[in-house]
Amino acid sequence: MKKWQKKKKPSSNEASQGIKEKVKEKASSSKKYMPNLLKKDEKQKEKDQVIIKRASMKRSTAAAIGRVIMIGSIVIVALGVFSAFRHNLVLSDLEDQVSAQQQDNSPKKNQNTQNIAAIEYFTTQFMRHYTSIEPGDDKQKAREESLQSFLATGLDKDAGIDYANVPGIQRYDSSDVVSIKQKDERTSDVSIKVNVTSVKEVEKKSKDKDEKEKVEKKNEEKKATLYYVVRVYEGKNGYSVIDLPQPYMPKQNQRVTVSENEENKNTDAVVNNEVQRFLESFFKTYTAKDRSDETKFFFKDSSKAQSLNGLMNYKSMNNVSVYEEKSSKGQYIVRCSVKLEQPVTGIQSNHSYEFSIQRDGEDKFEILTMKPVSYEIK
Repeated sequence: MKKWQKKKKPSSNEASQGIKEKVKEKASSSKKYMPNLLKKDEKQKEKDQVIIKRASMKRSTAAAIGRVIMIGSIVIVALGVFSAFRHNLVLSDLEDQVSAQQQDNSPKKNQNTQNIAAIEYFTTQFMRHYTSIEPGDDKQKAREESLQSFLATGLDKDAGIDYANVPGIQRYDSSDVVSIKQKDERTSDVSIKVNVTSVKEVEKKSKDKDEKEKVEKKNEEKKATLYYVVRVYEGKNGYSVIDLPQPYMPKQNQRVTVSENEENKNTDAVVNNEVQRFLESFFKTYTAKDRSDETKFFFKDSSKAQSLNGLMNYKSMNNVSVYEEKSSKGQYIVRCSVKLEQPVTGIQSNHSYEFSIQRDGEDKFEILTMKPVSYEIK
């Protein structure tokens, strides 16, 4: 009869205890040592470490390569800048050497050519003060102050003038520089002609109405021409007179005879007429106003073209002499006298010219050179 007997349902306390026992079994089973799972975990860890190591190695290698490339670029740029700087220094040194050689090779006599006008002006102004002399302490002091800017330190403040024996007034009128002779690179001797007026007080005797003699004091003026050599030094800051002016007597005018060289004079009338027509056409253009640009067509080298541009009027041409250049076929030396007129005053004057011309086709010529006539001195 047990077969058909119903099972007895467990109570609630019994059910809860059963669940607890099952949980304990699972927990105890999870804590059991499992070798296979442990090995699998270790292998996975090793793989992860290898991947991490490779990744870190790739990053460090790339960074190192980047740093090398950057440093190399900086070095290349620095070398380029240094090379360019060094190249510029070499060029600068070469330019300085060439400039120094050119200065050394240039003639010393031509170094002051550009300063001739300045030397003339300086000497003229110096002589204006040097030859202006008046008695009296105040006049002497004023003159000394004026000369200070001209005289080198160490020279007499009065430039050699003895103020204890000044008989009267000397007044500067005018002056002309006769010549400038260069002594060395910085020193020149300037010969100058100075016109002055001397004013002295003189006693003049005369008679009055009663035939009695009387003495009157009057100022007497006399003109005089003086010649001096002034030694001028050119320094970095200007000019200085480095020696007291020395008087000199110029050479007397020497009479000489000038004449044309008649050698190789051309006798072909046709050529002479062609040359004369060519030069007449040139002088009409040469003297005309506002036609200066046209004169270049008469010259072989247009940069040598000249023009009076209305300063004088062309009147006529005379005494045309043509000479053949034996060394160059078709070239001629031409000397002529040209009469010109001043437009304002109407005064006419004759002027001599010498041309070197070259034939450039039928009845055509080109001017090689143009200058005053070169005469033979006898």
